[in-house]
Formats: sequence, structure tokens, C-alpha cells
Amino acid sequence: MTVLTQPQIINPSKLPFLQAQILQQIYLNLSEHNNTSIEELSKLAGYPKESKILADAIKMLNNKGFIEGDLLLGFSIPENCFDLFSKIVKRNDYKRKEYSEKIIKFAESKDDTPSTLFEFEQTISDLNKFGVIHKWYDYLEDFPYSLIEEKIIEYKLKPESLIVEPFAGSGTTLISANLFQCNAVGFDANPLMTFISEVKTTWNIDLTLYKKEISNISKRFVKEIHNFDKLQLNLGFINVMPKKEINQWLSPALQKEVILLKNLIDEIKNKKIKNLLLIALSKSCFDASYVSLCPGTTFYPFREKEEFWDLFTKKVISIYNDLKHVQKHNHYGKSELITDSCLNAKKHLKPKSVDFIVTSPPYPNDLEYTRQTRLELYLLDFVKSMDDVQQIKRKMVKGSTKLIFKESNSEMYAMKFDDVKIVSDKIYEQTKDKNWGFDYPRMVREYFGDMYLCMLEFYDLMKKDANFLQVVGDQTIKGVYIPVCDILIKMAQEIGYRNCRKELFRMRRSTGHNILLPEEIVIIQK
Repeated sequence: MTVLTQPQIINPSKLPFLQAQILQQIYLNLSEHNNTSIEELSKLAGYPKESKILADAIKMLNNKGFIEGDLLLGFSIPENCFDLFSKIVKRNDYKRKEYSEKIIKFAESKDDTPSTLFEFEQTISDLNKFGVIHKWYDYLEDFPYSLIEEKIIEYKLKPESLIVEPFAGSGTTLISANLFQCNAVGFDANPLMTFISEVKTTWNIDLTLYKKEISNISKRFVKEIHNFDKLQLNLGFINVMPKKEINQWLSPALQKEVILLKNLIDEIKNKKIKNLLLIALSKSCFDASYVSLCPGTTFYPFREKEEFWDLFTKKVISIYNDLKHVQKHNHYGKSELITDSCLNAKKHLKPKSVDFIVTSPPYPNDLEYTRQTRLELYLLDFVKSMDDVQQIKRKMVKGSTKLIFKESNSEMYAMKFDDVKIVSDKIYEQTKDKNWGFDYPRMVREYFGDMYLCMLEFYDLMKKDANFLQVVGDQTIKGVYIPVCDILIKMAQEIGYRNCRKELFRMRRSTGHNILLPEEIVIIQK
């Protein structure tokens, strides 16, 4: 007697993204008793409807046991996939989903007791150490919150000293500088990052009005989301972000939740509160999305993520509690954010005005940071097209091959340094016979050219004896070791900096090669 058993399906989290995307759409259509058409899948995935890639993806889903049937006769769900089907449908069923009202209860509560993060009267150092304000919006390459405090003390910076951050990121340097009564200026070519940093360094918020606005938008959200399809909304980024890309980032239900909440926040008149809620929206959207940074940008539709609305709830409550803690102290520095390349710093700062510079610059590691912030750039209306994204990329230090353009010519400033030429030639030898990596040698030359220009740009802006600290790590590309810190020191000496040296900060493991790489603080003085 032969016993038939259901085939063991693979973990859906391991499906290629296209197959996962198609599977989810087929399941959602089946839940609504709708047929799936090739036109629908073509629009969803961004491939022509006659594409063999689409046909092969559907075939593989059949072979792997996730679906039965075809586009002509319709699809059905294998018995051993019922649980997966239910899970996908439940997660995307915004019409019947129960949305927590915790945020409404918080907003309408009269208890203004701050959170229990601290069991004691906190100092500024405590706030900084535990990431108050900092954690509103973390960034991939942020350094420890305590580092800036340590350096302010070590270099004996006085209140109102001017600290400059050439690569502002999510504002770690600026927040810590302000907490310890120093003023700060931050540069970043990415407008999302200067926006985040500006919001995170704006602390004079009317918290009573903040809770009132949260109550209003939260009540409307939980009431209106179930009738989303009947609402007249500004679809904003949904209409301008490439369809294939937005479907990579966000599930169909999450797209609807985000666009409704964005519309409600956009109605708020108080700009400071509106901006706070926009970064809460943006970070919650990112954290609930399909994306995983490892450190490249990868998408996993079936990976378990916390619900967007729950993430937003936690974020707005966290922001409120942090501001309550910070507003107990009333002596802070001020920050100015400049959306421009730090290579144009002389346009914005006066000569001999800078007391201290500290930064963690990009590394020559082929990470393209607008890719990692692409969702938020569109969501918060900083870009409307890929042409806008390209304009941002043109201003960035070229630590990625994707940031190099035909007119890029910073390499001319790096080629007078023998170490740069040696590293570039070694990488060329490793990649010359390959179909990939052929532009890595130029990336290294362009990167060091930009870093040379950065140090040159700030030299005249620094006061005599001022220090410039760069937290940076050595790299490997195709097995070639790049002594980033040593090269930066030689460049600084050529410009005229003195007392150039490096201090070990920490060790880290190369993602491409199983070796330990030092991350160091390069210290140069005018």
C-alpha cells in the first residue's frame, strides 16, 4: 500500500523576493475570491507581462508546493500552506485588523510622570549615555553616544564652543554637543539626514499640544483606516516612487496605513510637532518594512516584523518621555544643519571659527547610503524621481561605485600619494579579468580624493590648535588591504596639519573576509 504525503515546503522566508512577492499577491487575491492576472503581476513586480522571469517564478512556486494551478484556470492553496495563507491574509487585512488604542490612552492621560528609564535624578551625562533623543532615529554607522562627551572632556571644550560634524548622519555628534552646552554645525548631502538631525536637536516643544495632536490623529486613524478605499487622500510618495521599488519595501496594507497617517500628520499646523511625528512615522515605516540592512539592502517579505501602528505608538511615547527628561535642564547649545556637501563648507562658515571637528566619515566599502534611505526620501517628499536621487548622490563622498559619475575627478588629488596608487593597482590586478569590480580601483581613488578635499576645506576654517577627529576603519576589497587611517594621516600632513596620529577605537570583523580590521580615531591638529 502506497501512502501519499504532502511535500515538505521550504521556509517562505528563504524564497527569492520575486517569488515571495507573487505568492503574497496570489494569496491575497484568493482571500478576496479574485483571480490573479499576468497584468496584475507585471505591474506589481515591474516586469513585462510576457517576461519569462514572471512565468518561471510562478512555475517555481508550484514546484515548491506553495500554490496549485495556473493563471488560466486559477490558483488554489495546498493543504499544508493553510497556516501560511492565514498569516499573510491576517497581516494585510487592514479592513478587519484591530488597531491598538494605547496611543490614544497615552495622549489623553493626565499623568505626566516620565518613564521609568531612570530610578534616580538623571544628569546630562545619564541622558546622553542611555541614548535619550539619540534613539529616535538610529543610523547604520552611528558611533557610541558617549564618544562625543568623552572628547569634549578630553579636549577641554568650553560652553558655546563650535563643534562641526562634516557627515551629520542622524545627529549623534550634534545632540551630544548640544547636551553639553556646545554649539554645532552639521553638514550632510542627504536632505533626509539633515531633517532628522534638525528635528532631533529641537527640544523646545509644547508637550501639552503634542499630546493633543497625537490624540486627534490617532482617533482619526483607527476610525478611518478600515474605510481606506473610500477616502480622498493625497497619495504622495505612492504615486512618485517607482512601483517596483515601493512594492519591494512595503506590503499592500502597510502602504495604506502609512499614506493615511502621513495625510493626518500633514494637517498639523505646528511645524515642530508635525516634524516630530513625521520622523516617528518614517522610522516606524522603515522598521515595519521588508528591508534588512546587512549592511547591504535586502528584502524579506515573510520575516516577522512588529506592526507599524505599534511601532509608531512606542515611538511617539518615547519622544514625549525623552523631551520631558531633557526639558528639566535648560542650558543647551544650538545646532545648525546645512544640506550640502562638507566640501563646500567655506560657503557656510567663517575662517578660523571652528573649535573642534569630529566625524565618522563614509568608508570605501561600496555602501550607497541613498539606497538605504530611499524609502524615507520618497515618503517625506525630499525626492520626486530618480533624477532627484541622482542630484543627492553627486554631492556625496564617493565611497561607493554607485556614486561615481562621468564628470567625477577627485581622484586627481589622491594620485600624488603612493599608497593610494599601490592599493588601486592591487585591486585592479584582482578584478581585471572579471565582469564585476572593474570600477573598484577608481572608487578608491575618488574616495581618497574626496577625503583629501574635505580635510583641505576645513583647514582654514579651524582655529589655531583646533583638532579634527575622524572615526574610520581600514578596509579590504577583493582581498586587498586598504590602510585607510595611514593614508588619511599622510594626506593631512601634506595639507599642513600637525600632531597627526591615530588611536585604536575598536576591532571589527570584515564582512567580506574573515579577518579583524581596526577601527581607529585619526587625530589631526591645525
